[in-house]
Amino acid sequence: MQPEIKFRLPKDIPLEEYPRPEAYLEEARRLTDEAQKQGLVLRVMGPIALHYYFPDHVALYRNMDRLGARVFTDIDYASYGKHRGKLVPFFESQKYLLEKRAAMLSGGERLIFFSNRIPMIDVFFDRLNYNHPVDYRGRLEIHPHCVSLSDLLLQKLQIVQINDKDIKDAMLLLLAGRIGEDDSNSVNARYVAGRMADDWGFYYTASQNLKTIKGAVNGVMVLNEDQRGEIRSKADRLLETIENTPKSGKWKKRAQVGAAKVWYNEVSDWE
Repeated sequence: MQPEIKFRLPKDIPLEEYPRPEAYLEEARRLTDEAQKQGLVLRVMGPIALHYYFPDHVALYRNMDRLGARVFTDIDYASYGKHRGKLVPFFESQKYLLEKRAAMLSGGERLIFFSNRIPMIDVFFDRLNYNHPVDYRGRLEIHPHCVSLSDLLLQKLQIVQINDKDIKDAMLLLLAGRIGEDDSNSVNARYVAGRMADDWGFYYTASQNLKTIKGAVNGVMVLNEDQRGEIRSKADRLLETIENTPKSGKWKKRAQVGAAKVWYNEVSDWE
C-alpha cells in the first residue's frame, strides 16, 4: 500500500526527511520538460532559476548565507492562465496532489501541488501579483526552463520590505548576469525601465531597492572588492536607464503625490 500523502509546509518537515537540493534541481527541470511535451508552459523562478542560469556561481551563492540548511523550500513556476485547467491533471499524472485550500484562496492566480518527493510546488499564472505586479504574458518562451533574467530581477525589485534573502538573490543576479538591451541571456535594461515608466509606485520601490542593494554589498563578507564594484556598477546602470526613460502622464501625475500616499499593493499570504 502506498503511504498517504499529506501536505506539510517545508519548514515543518524534519531535516532528516527533507529532499536533497539535487532532487529539487532535477525535478524542476524534469517537470518543465514533461509539460513542454504536452504543450504546457512551466518556467522556474527563484533560487532554482539562479542555479540554472549561473552554475559557475553556485558555490558563491551558497556561501552568501542566503539559502539555509534546506537550500530550497519549494519549486516556483510561472505559467499562462490558459494552461490552468490542464495543469491539475498534468501534475496528478506526475504523482502530485493539489492543495485545495490554497486554490480556493488564490482566486485562480496560484496553485500549489505537493507530493512525498517534493513537498511544495507553487505555480503562478500570468503574473506575480504582490507589492507590484510582474507580468509574464508573452514572456515565458524567452528561456527553455526559467523566466527571463529581467523578470527574475523585477520579482526582487517589486518588494517593498525587501529582506536579506531577496537582496542577496538580486546581488548574485547583478554580479553574474549581463545588463543588455534585449532579453537574450541578459537583464533587459530597456524592458525593466519601460515597466516603471508608467508606474510611479513600481519605479519608487525599485529605485529604493537598487540603492539598498548597492549599500548592502559591504556587509556580504564572501564578496571581494571587484565583485562589490561589479554589483554597484550594474545597479547604477539600471538606475540611470530607469531615470532617463521618458515617463507617462500617469507616472508624472502620481509622482506629484509621492510617498505621502501608499504606492504599493498590500499583500498577505494564504498560510
